[in-house]
Amino acid sequence: MNVKHILTAILATTAAPLLAQATAPQVEITAGAKVYGPQGDEVGTIDKVDGANAVVNTGKHTAALPTSAFGKNEKGLLVSMSRDQLDAAVEAAEAKAQGALATALVVGAPVHSSDQQPMGTVKAISADGVVTIERAGGVFSLRKDTFTTDAGGLAIKNTKAALDEAIAKQPPAAPAAPAK
Repeated sequence: MNVKHILTAILATTAAPLLAQATAPQVEITAGAKVYGPQGDEVGTIDKVDGANAVVNTGKHTAALPTSAFGKNEKGLLVSMSRDQLDAAVEAAEAKAQGALATALVVGAPVHSSDQQPMGTVKAISADGVVTIERAGGVFSLRKDTFTTDAGGLAIKNTKAALDEAIAKQPPAAPAAPAK
């Protein structure tokens, strides 16, 4: 599961009281702006705005939050979580995502690309974290950290076109030895 989607769900349930206090219906969010929590303590700084999300850097983590989760008062931008709460939410979301990946990344599991295109089946997972995928055109290997889970199951964090291009440039991969 995508950490951004988890944080969006968390903030959607906690942002309503904050947004009711906002002084303007539309909040301008810009890179470099300070972000404050419900008690007025600094949460972090906006790294960038990317579409409907703003990336907040707490100094420990970065989190993409929906722009709808921000309010504003005389001090500046507001979110409904303190720095510690946001850091804890990121850590919990990352742990949940890693648990889901550990459950899904098994020999025989079907794999799709980030654009939901079938990429093959997990053939082997080496002890050092190299995952071999078997598909009609042969096998290819990727590091374990290039995988995630989403609503469709086990996914590679790249589009099919990007993967096909990268695979075409590489010599054929040797199958990974199964983990012991």
